[in-house]
Amino acid sequence: MMTDSGADPLHRFPLFQTSSPDELRHLASTLLGTTGIDFGKTDKFDARINLLRLPETSLAFGATSGSLTGRFLGSDFVRLHMALKGGATTSVGGRMTDITQRQLVVSPSDAPTLLACEAGHERLTLRMTQTALLQKLTLLLGVKPKGELVFDPAIAADQAYAQGLSQLVRFLAQQLDATPSRLPAAACRELEQAVQIAFLWASRHSFSHLLERREKEIAPSIVLRLEQFIEANWQDAITIDRLVAEAGVSARSIFRAFDRSRGYSPMAFAKSVRLRRAREVLMSGDPGVSVTAAAFRCNFVSPGHFARDYRDAFGELPSETISRTRR
Repeated sequence: MMTDSGADPLHRFPLFQTSSPDELRHLASTLLGTTGIDFGKTDKFDARINLLRLPETSLAFGATSGSLTGRFLGSDFVRLHMALKGGATTSVGGRMTDITQRQLVVSPSDAPTLLACEAGHERLTLRMTQTALLQKLTLLLGVKPKGELVFDPAIAADQAYAQGLSQLVRFLAQQLDATPSRLPAAACRELEQAVQIAFLWASRHSFSHLLERREKEIAPSIVLRLEQFIEANWQDAITIDRLVAEAGVSARSIFRAFDRSRGYSPMAFAKSVRLRRAREVLMSGDPGVSVTAAAFRCNFVSPGHFARDYRDAFGELPSETISRTRR
C-alpha cells in the first residue's frame, strides 16, 4: 500500500532508517524489543520502520531490502502482520506460519517469536495489548470469559471479517498520513476501538464460539435510550464501554438490537448526528468556517469521507452549503 505521493505508509511517523546491520540491531533492540537479528547474504542492505502509537494499539510499517530474521521475547502485545509486498514467516513454539497477501498472521503475546523476512518484504504490523483485547471481548460478551485468550496464528485474507479488518487498518494508516493536522481525539479513539473489535471477530481464538452464540433480544426502549445518549454526547468518543454502561447489556446485544430494530449500528447513528451538527456549523455564516474545520470539529477523521457522507445525506457538498449560505 502506497500513498498518493508514492511515500511509504505512515511516512509522517518515521522511527528509523538505516543501512547498517549493527545500527539496526541496536535500534531494533532499543525501540522494537528484539533480542537479536540475523542477516542473510547481501551486498546492500536497507531497513526502515515507521511507527504510529495510539493509547491501546500501535501500527508500524516495515521494509527491508535484504533478508533477515528477528527474535522477539514474549510481551503483553499481540501482533497482527499484514504483508504488502513479498513474504515472511513467523515461528512460535516450532510452528511456522507464512505471512503473505493471502494470509494475515497473529503472533501471540506471551511466547518467544522468530520473524523471518524475505528480501524486499514490506508489511503493516498492528500491535494490540492483550489487556485491551480482553477488555473489549468482555464488553462484547457481557461477562469476562474464563480461561486464557489464545489466538490461532493464521487468518485467511479473503474471509469477510478479515477483509473488513484489513480495510480498517489501511484506512487508519491512510487518514493519519493524509493530513498534517492533529485529528480529533474522539475520532481516533473510536477508530482504534473499531480496529480492536474487528480483530476479535476476524481472528479465531479460544472464545470465538461465544461471540458467535445467539444473543438474547433486548427491549426496543434500550435502543431509543442509547440514541438519546448519543445525541447528548456526540462530541465525545462513543465507545462500547460507555454504551454498555448506559444500557446494562453486552455490546453484542446492543449491536444486534440496533441492526434488528433500526437497520444501522450505533456508530452509524452517531455519524448521522454529527453530520447534522456539521451542517449547522456550515450554515452558521461564520467566515472562518471551512470544510476541514467543520469535519474535525464534528469528529470526522477524513474531510474527504466527510464530504462524501455529507453529500449522501443532504444532496450537496459541504463546500456548496458554505457558498449558498454566504450568498
